[in-house]
Amino acid sequence: DSIENIKKSIQSGQTLIKIISYEEKRVEKFLTLLNKQSFNSDINYFWDINNGLNDGTEFIIDTKNPVKAIEIILKDETPSGFFIFKDLSPLLNDPKFDSVSVNRKLRDAFTKLKKKGKTIFLLSADEYFPDMIKKEIDVIRFSLPDYSELENLFFKFIDSIQKSGKQIELNEEEKKRFVTAVMGLTYEEAYKAFMKSLLNEPVITVKLISKINEEKKQLILKDGVLEYYTNKFSLDDLGGLGNLKDWLKKRKKAFSKEAEDYGLQKPRGVLSMGISGCGKSLTAKIISGLWDLPLFRLDMNLVYSGMGGSPELVFSRALRTMDSVAPAILWIDEIESGISDKQSDSASSRILGFFLTWMQEHTSDIFIAATANRIDLLPAEMLRRGRFDQIFFIDLPTHKEREEIFNIHLKSNGNDISNFNIPQLAQITKGWSGSEIEQAIISASYEAFAEDRKLEEDDLFIISGNTVPLSTTMNEQIKKIRSWAHNRAVRASKDIEY
Repeated sequence: DSIENIKKSIQSGQTLIKIISYEEKRVEKFLTLLNKQSFNSDINYFWDINNGLNDGTEFIIDTKNPVKAIEIILKDETPSGFFIFKDLSPLLNDPKFDSVSVNRKLRDAFTKLKKKGKTIFLLSADEYFPDMIKKEIDVIRFSLPDYSELENLFFKFIDSIQKSGKQIELNEEEKKRFVTAVMGLTYEEAYKAFMKSLLNEPVITVKLISKINEEKKQLILKDGVLEYYTNKFSLDDLGGLGNLKDWLKKRKKAFSKEAEDYGLQKPRGVLSMGISGCGKSLTAKIISGLWDLPLFRLDMNLVYSGMGGSPELVFSRALRTMDSVAPAILWIDEIESGISDKQSDSASSRILGFFLTWMQEHTSDIFIAATANRIDLLPAEMLRRGRFDQIFFIDLPTHKEREEIFNIHLKSNGNDISNFNIPQLAQITKGWSGSEIEQAIISASYEAFAEDRKLEEDDLFIISGNTVPLSTTMNEQIKKIRSWAHNRAVRASKDIEY
């Protein structure tokens, strides 16, 4: 797509094109190929401030000043050519640099090069270009490597590994998962990820995908407001919520090549709302494990802290970072506390507007896992179809779900569940949230540990008798949440408490 856009610009007579990309070598490779195909020319000129202008074989003396380099380009008599200026556009934003003269010379070149069939490319990773030439310049964001490009790279590694005699235990589906895992990385980043994850391993298995996700973690660490979660959870770690689980399982392969070939639209996100402590945050972590995609949490408190600049700038940069590491899960916990139309400051309203547009328009394989306790604080436009694929209401667990929760947490603490009357424990904890049940087991375990014995059923009875659940202290608020969710959200649970 990027090359097609460049072709269209050149065919329309455009002589100044700004290309935004971190991948200098890859862009140079594609431009060289385009020059050969379009003009049957092998000559590309390159400029950088340290060396000046290079005609493909040697540097031209006294051309470190871009004005002099452009003058040579204007005098060049070859019938066509591409002139690639590396990192010139950031200099045009530097007050110590004579940007006025360079901008004037670029405007001269815009007109004069049209008659010569030549194009100047401003190649850099930044998005700045001066107002003086914004009417004369086309701006093209060079796409990251697509699936086929990364697939070719992966199979080069596989062929090399096979020739070295190492064992490869990957079926066709697992090989595709490796390619999907590096989607969103630059070509060099994907190469490095494959090197780190595959090269020194005696046996190549699907488990090595976790090492690729670690490479994506490095990109996130540079951003500052995004947190990478390494712990994996499965559906077995979540009690109840059958409707939500079924919905997630049906979309397990949503970001696979098969789903794309089938013509399926990729899911955009899910909003889990409901009562605190009932599994909303755990759901986001489970999606990551079930779909085998990296999970990143956006910390809205850090966005508003001012540590990285204005909140709206930090927020937009975080979303662009997420676009670059796709496919991935973006977890926004308690979304109403950071993105709401009930907040009075202008930064919040700008963030809301930017986020709504991004949710609707972004094409990267990012799935939003958002949670909310007070969904009434969210604007109506965020809840309409097209933003989130589904809104689930997570209520207090039913009797059957409480039994599942007791089983999960008792087993995770190494207890023999045959020593516990699970149905009775579920009965006496009616109205409890999942986190309250978990904490009761932890507290009872400490009591047993202090007495140097194993956890017993009576320990849980004593703890439950001394606990006032959230459903009692926040009864009115819970009724309000249930009232809002009625006919507005899908119940996450299949069961109903009678």
